[in-house]
Amino acid sequence: MVVIQKKRILFLFTCILIGIFACALQQRNVETMQTVSLPCTNKIVILDAGHGTPDEGVSLLH
Repeated sequence: MVVIQKKRILFLFTCILIGIFACALQQRNVETMQTVSLPCTNKIVILDAGHGTPDEGVSLLH
């Protein structure tokens, strides 16, 4: 039988609440943008994520 002390239960509950609060704060800063969906017929759309800093992509001179 596993016995969990009251201090340990309180500690775990506090950690869970802090984690939920931290995730809620991160989700609040997300900006949304309205987009438009247009029909594409006989077209190929290629999305390239690209590279940002610090990895700025492939260099042909290395």
